[in-house]
Amino acid sequence: MLRVVRISRQGQARLAAAASATAAVGTVGFVLSRPHQFLDSAPLATSASTPVRNSVIPSRDEQLSTLLTSSQNKVEFDVLVVGGGATGAGTALDACTRGLSTVLIERGDFGNETSSRSTKLIWAGIRYIATATSALFRFRNITRPIEAIKDFYSEFHMVANCHKERRLLLDNNPHLTNWQPIAVPFDKWISWPPPFGHPLFSIAPLVMPAVFKFYDGMSGFTCPPSHIMGKSRADRKFPQLATEEAKYYSVFYEGSHNDARTATYIALTAAEHGACVTNYTEMVDVLYEEKDGKRGKAIGVKVKDRMSGKVFDVYAKSIVFAGGPFTDSLRKIEDENSKPAVAAAAGTHIVLPGYYCSNGIGMLDIDTSDGRFLFFLPWQGKTLVGTTDRKGPAESSPGPPEEEIRWLLNECKKYLATAGEGAKGLEVRRTDVLSAWQGFRPLASDPNAPPGAPVSRDHVISHNPDTGITFITGGKWTTYREMAEDVMDRVIKTHGLEAGPCTTDKIKLRGGEGYTRNLPIQLVQQFGVSQSVAEHLARSYGTHAGEVLELQKKKNKRGGSLLLPNYPYLEEEIEYACKSEMCTSLTDMLTLRMRLAFLDSEAAVAVLPKVADVMANALGWSRSKKQDQLKQAQESLAKFGGPVPKKAEQKSLKTIEDVFHAFDVNNTGYIDHDELKLCMKHFGAPFKNEEEANTTFKAIDKNDDGKITKEEFLEWWGRLKRRQTRTLNDIYSITPEKLGDGADSRGAAF
Repeated sequence: MLRVVRISRQGQARLAAAASATAAVGTVGFVLSRPHQFLDSAPLATSASTPVRNSVIPSRDEQLSTLLTSSQNKVEFDVLVVGGGATGAGTALDACTRGLSTVLIERGDFGNETSSRSTKLIWAGIRYIATATSALFRFRNITRPIEAIKDFYSEFHMVANCHKERRLLLDNNPHLTNWQPIAVPFDKWISWPPPFGHPLFSIAPLVMPAVFKFYDGMSGFTCPPSHIMGKSRADRKFPQLATEEAKYYSVFYEGSHNDARTATYIALTAAEHGACVTNYTEMVDVLYEEKDGKRGKAIGVKVKDRMSGKVFDVYAKSIVFAGGPFTDSLRKIEDENSKPAVAAAAGTHIVLPGYYCSNGIGMLDIDTSDGRFLFFLPWQGKTLVGTTDRKGPAESSPGPPEEEIRWLLNECKKYLATAGEGAKGLEVRRTDVLSAWQGFRPLASDPNAPPGAPVSRDHVISHNPDTGITFITGGKWTTYREMAEDVMDRVIKTHGLEAGPCTTDKIKLRGGEGYTRNLPIQLVQQFGVSQSVAEHLARSYGTHAGEVLELQKKKNKRGGSLLLPNYPYLEEEIEYACKSEMCTSLTDMLTLRMRLAFLDSEAAVAVLPKVADVMANALGWSRSKKQDQLKQAQESLAKFGGPVPKKAEQKSLKTIEDVFHAFDVNNTGYIDHDELKLCMKHFGAPFKNEEEANTTFKAIDKNDDGKITKEEFLEWWGRLKRRQTRTLNDIYSITPEKLGDGADSRGAAF
């Protein structure tokens, strides 16, 4: 029988060093994050408790010590949240700020799945207004007018909530968010075929400015005002656009953020408010009470620390699953016969150089070739393009399908000035893709709803009466806070928990208290960093940016130590993330804490050894631990897309013709100078310098026209001697003798 020891809300808030605590039969003392402070057992906090916020977050080891000690003493928490994405972390934040003792466990790093692979927008849902209007005026609704109006109202109400949540997120967290102008181009006054497949939208070019004003009004005109941009102004603001055929551009505003950073700071803010928050802790089983020899309600979960392999129990009065598109896998652990509740849809994004989207203005195509919205946005100094929409089972791999990368590039070409248009001509090339990834969003239904219950168009909260476990899924990044409030309202009512009201609408995330727009200037003046570095630090850490730069004093180096050229990341950030933000993985450092893998996958691979060295020093890794981390990171980063398609991997190259087509990344029928350099680097044998690259290219390009044709490539190959084939031999382990010449070439020895 479980004997429960309850702890006060204030005591649970600082159980960081609990491994050194001693327990008696009826009472237990816990060491706080400050070793000299102790608390005895006390009654559970009531709604009158005032949560204490502490910007010094206990380390991951200290948080784990809390869980291990609570397991040994069978301490029962009020709320256990499984899943550390935006919704799960938001739920933990909501719970602990109501005065409830709270635990959050996440099998990977915070926000490492859906929450870090979005389109980076905090958007209120202009598309949903369009789809709802389109659905309302469908011919089939003649026979179901009441249901149609209800559906429309439901969708409209959801968009109104999105507007409210967007305003809260941007107003409360200016250090993590910003307003993003987005231009919608129109090249004709009547659009046919119409967007969304409905004749009503054929007049979209005529009414869109009014629609956007209405959209502004839904947020109480608290966003920057939408406006019309003419051709001449668009040419100045966005010279990359093909403006010759444009009638005008309608510009509106949405929120934007670094999604992984926001998700991480939601989790760390929960830790500031006393929640016990751990990453790399995975639920492997559910614990149930025994009642009359039968399985009763869930009383906790069995947790595995994925870093050490330790398995222990965590007890809680209420359990919330917040696994996003992976929620059903959690529910299968709860009940192997559970009905599916979540389908998944994959979306691919690509990242192009920043010069494709200058002056901070994004673009939205509301009428793509397959009817989806396509965003073309400035993000972190680059250009983000997405997304696609493909139904399928959720998976953790970020690797996107090549055909979706090509589709996104082709859609871009419709609106960019293309090559051959004089001095303004641009060519969007496959080799311009710096990174590419896919993420999965949840499409939810309630398996525990009574027959005939309406299908939710927003998030779904479902309570299993047999186990007592509640899950939440669906929704949008913008509404994570509202989702957390809704699920905690449900949990508090269902389990009879004593809790205060929700206050997260007034809480600034970590680094937001005291933040001002002048912080970057202050960082430049005080620490001597460049403006770009200062802006990056201020927008990533808020008022904690100075703590990052304080670490440079150990090196006696003013201005910080840049990790690599052309990016604002500092080595000091690595140490800070390890010691102050619970980062334990080399992969996570380059994908989530720094977004380098999402911005430039090859640059991320290039700095792996340097980042591993800094992390090894900060975390005390052994040589073997460091090598394991490097191997894992290399495997993870290899899944991201980049300038060279995955189809060009060595194992698929059997003939010299295959080699040529692999090097012809842009499918132009020839190899240009950049493609030659890029592919030699990609396959592990980069040129020593630019001079060697130029010499080799000219040796192959007999016509001296800047293009290596297939014939020139094969002719060059036929002339090669072993002493001249160092690079290709290094890459492929092949020689002219093994392959032969031209069409007579044989399979290579890879």
